[in-house]
Amino acid sequence: MRNRIILIATLLMCVLSFAGLKDISASPYSAAIEKLFAAGIVEAEDDLFSPTEALSRADAAEWIVKTFKLSTISSMKLEEEVEKKFVYTDPLGVIDEAFVVPSAKDIIDIEGEEYIEGLIKVRAEDVVDGLYRPFEAVTGAEFALAVAKVLFGVDEPIDYSAKLSQLVYVPSQLLSLERPLRREEAAQILSNFVDNPDFKIITMLATADIHGHIEPYLPSGAKYPVGAMERMAYYVKTERAIQPNLLLLDVGDAPYNTNVANLFEGEPVIKIMNMMGYDAMVLGNHDFDFPFNVMERNSKLANFPFLGANTLYLGESPYFLEPYIIKEVDGVKIAIVGLTDDSSAWYTHPRNVAGITFEEQYSAAKRLLDEVSPQADLVVALAHLHGGNRVLPAKVPGYDLIFEGGRDVVAFPEKINGSWVISSGKHAELISKTNLNIYNGEVIGMNFAHVFMSQNLPQDEEVVEVVQSYVSQLDEKLGTVIGKTEVDLDGERGTVRLKESNLANAIADSLREMTGTDFAIQNGGGVRASIPAGDITIKDVYTVLPFDNLVVAVRATGKQIWDVLEHGISAYPAAAGQFLQVSGLEYTFDASKPPYERLISVTSNGVPLDPDKMYTLTANDFLTGGGDKFTMFLGMEKVIETKSFLRDAFAEYIERHGTIAPVNEGRITIINPAN
Repeated sequence: MRNRIILIATLLMCVLSFAGLKDISASPYSAAIEKLFAAGIVEAEDDLFSPTEALSRADAAEWIVKTFKLSTISSMKLEEEVEKKFVYTDPLGVIDEAFVVPSAKDIIDIEGEEYIEGLIKVRAEDVVDGLYRPFEAVTGAEFALAVAKVLFGVDEPIDYSAKLSQLVYVPSQLLSLERPLRREEAAQILSNFVDNPDFKIITMLATADIHGHIEPYLPSGAKYPVGAMERMAYYVKTERAIQPNLLLLDVGDAPYNTNVANLFEGEPVIKIMNMMGYDAMVLGNHDFDFPFNVMERNSKLANFPFLGANTLYLGESPYFLEPYIIKEVDGVKIAIVGLTDDSSAWYTHPRNVAGITFEEQYSAAKRLLDEVSPQADLVVALAHLHGGNRVLPAKVPGYDLIFEGGRDVVAFPEKINGSWVISSGKHAELISKTNLNIYNGEVIGMNFAHVFMSQNLPQDEEVVEVVQSYVSQLDEKLGTVIGKTEVDLDGERGTVRLKESNLANAIADSLREMTGTDFAIQNGGGVRASIPAGDITIKDVYTVLPFDNLVVAVRATGKQIWDVLEHGISAYPAAAGQFLQVSGLEYTFDASKPPYERLISVTSNGVPLDPDKMYTLTANDFLTGGGDKFTMFLGMEKVIETKSFLRDAFAEYIERHGTIAPVNEGRITIINPAN
């Protein structure tokens, strides 16, 4: 009885609502208007819909965004004028204020700005000369083109109007009108996609390379903090209110690599991922930065599966990893396969991958594709393959979507050999949103947006509480001041991996001072942050050197040291972690020469190294264990094996000296450097 009363009351409310639209009864499209009104897509002011009035570009954006479940985007207002950016394709790029300012000058603070930004974000509308013209009327052709781009995707080699006309039941001339489109006509076009059982939208949200960034951080060169899983959680919650059945996926390297994440061995990240309701994550190379039993423990903590189709332990698939999962969303079966870079063992400490091997990544991808294709309508790869992400569709065609990890870029989706390759950024700076549009069981297209986690986006308060509980414990341990620096210590990725760094010089000096060896080296990839002039805390040192690498000294000939340095520069100008900073040495290389033919000289205090003489060299046990493919270390005699981590050596160095002011001394000279 109670349910019947509720149903009758609901019907009466609907009748009264429609009765309140005083001016639609004469419209030939009144049913379409009522359908959109009931769905909350259109609104009536003073009980008037104004069906024959021209539709403004601002209202067009709002209606399209609501109909096709696009994201609303809030921009940041700045006093200074900044040129808008949407992507970066350099792994050294960062999300700064240019990514989150308004897309057009004439939409700032107007009603519906967030809908206009949402439509621009999926590239269904263009900004011309910095203007959107929100209050101008939209033509039928313009409206139809925007709808078609949302449905079928941008940059498609198709006749958008003709394609759209096959799906909508409207007079075809509406889709090509050069006159302003009436509001009732727009309602008729959109009504074809509202409460239509033949039309479905599958939403996938993806993150990649979070690297433990549960808190906001300030990217190099930016003025405002970005990122944080606190904001990601809020955004996911708002999206689930629109699309309850969305999929939330992570493409690897989530749990570790910030102080708070490392201190608690990934636990904070996994707990927050549980709160956010992730459906799956794939293992990235940095998921092996701790011993395998830590991964096992985190997998038990997680309420979602860890995917690792090509990860083997003692030749077998570990019981706590899944090769793939199949999720059913609105009747559509989606297989999600997890692939890990098969060279991951080279990029972590050898003890962390003892007993672990990786099946060749493309062979595994083909094997899994063959296995899941008969079971699924769509096949998705979570591929943490670095540069191999873009090779995957060429070698293994057939994946519908490839979410890529390890490339650290923010790029528009690219269709390669029939597969969409989608980037999801890094460091919790964004969530990528992909909407797959399905009509009569067929994928007709997709739209895509990077949603940046800027400081104007609210935070999820429950997640904030969790973050603060971990951070407060961390601060107690790491807040101690251990010394000072008179200068900024440059540990930026674009410095330590490409040229001499005063911070890395000091780190290398601390290693040599600890062991008393002739020389010392520090890989640029192990230096993860800068330190500003002023007090230096333990937290600063942990942030710079987050990895648990031990200090080791070896005996090596001058020729072997030459080979080590030659390998270190072999990837230049790529910002590779193997680039070596040095102490007690100077080296010069010609970047125009082929890899492994670049070194010109290696000296110590200006004296060339004798290729046959034995020297002592301090490094970390990641390098001496063959990490970053420094295989030439494997046969060298270890003369010192400490139990001290790199950060311990550096912290002791700072405490011992009290105040430091390292400079670039010409330890590394590059001839024909990259621009």
